[in-house]
Amino acid sequence: MRRMVIAASLLFTACATTTGLDAKTTYSGFDDAAIVNIQPHGLGCDGAFICLSLGAEWQQAEPEQVLMLVQITGKTQGITGAALNIDGQKINLAEASTATEFERVAGAIETSTQVFVAPVEVIDEILAAKRVWIRVNTTSGFMEDYIIDGDKDSKAYHALKRFSSEMKSVN
Repeated sequence: MRRMVIAASLLFTACATTTGLDAKTTYSGFDDAAIVNIQPHGLGCDGAFICLSLGAEWQQAEPEQVLMLVQITGKTQGITGAALNIDGQKINLAEASTATEFERVAGAIETSTQVFVAPVEVIDEILAAKRVWIRVNTTSGFMEDYIIDGDKDSKAYHALKRFSSEMKSVN
């Protein structure tokens, strides 16, 4: 019985949207500027095998912008664009590079990652909003999912909270 309780608690913890990796601060060897990073965390996903994830990076040397790491997990596919819908305001994200990075994690899970640039204020706008969706254009169409949608939030939403807190502690 005790094993069943432990297994159930691990299952519910794994599904909780507030869990995840912490934001990390490192310092550039080039100019000693702080770099704050949080790895991509899942969006709504709602049980899907192919899922969107979102991470971020901020560099003290370029404090007015943030890099948004958009990732597709479960499939290798070219990412050609991304846009946010923050409480009805649509924001097209600018590509930081033209190539999508493909990776196979642990020999089985495929990921596709593209980096986009946005004004740093986008992070606070996401965290203050009631509804934020992302649309990711791919080489075969598009995918979309929520970061937060009313009562529903995602691991990415809480990861961005940790990222924002870390960024503000450095800045």
